[in-house]
Amino acid sequence: MRKGFTLIELLIVVAIIGILAAIAVPNFLNAQLRAKIARVQADFRSIDTGMQSYLLDNNAFPPDPGGPCVDVIAYARLTTPIAYMTSVAVFKDYFTNESAEGAIGAACAWNYYDYGMVPYITESGVGYVVISFGPDRDLDMGWNTTSMNAMKQHDTKALSFLYQPSNGVNSSGDIILTAIGLQN
Repeated sequence: MRKGFTLIELLIVVAIIGILAAIAVPNFLNAQLRAKIARVQADFRSIDTGMQSYLLDNNAFPPDPGGPCVDVIAYARLTTPIAYMTSVAVFKDYFTNESAEGAIGAACAWNYYDYGMVPYITESGVGYVVISFGPDRDLDMGWNTTSMNAMKQHDTKALSFLYQPSNGVNSSGDIILTAIGLQN
């Protein structure tokens, strides 16, 4: 008459649990990353609607206050006195944190916004640029006319700075919104 499990049976159960965990944990982490990407893309669609409504009322997009950490000033123009957006929380960059790298680094938690008298934006006709660092947490886009024209013309060879989900969830690149739409 047996009263318990043998050591071999216990080791087999532990090995099976370990194999299942090795399969499930990476999938869970990728699901979290895919959810963040989907959230940023949905927020960018809302931002675009607010920006276009602001443009209709003011004949210009909100002015660029001049830096990544004060961009919340431009975003606030979309919430008061007329509510084109309900909150500036939609402008939070979910990929920027204390471990972020690149040109801006961890300076602030807002999506980067640029608009105004900048020749590389106005000459190429993209109107404004809102950037999320993307899953690689690094600013990959070059701030120049070449990058802006590549976005306007959808030049796939020159768009290496855009996040491409087909290259894997952790691929490099930024998630970018312009007045001509969500870039991807």
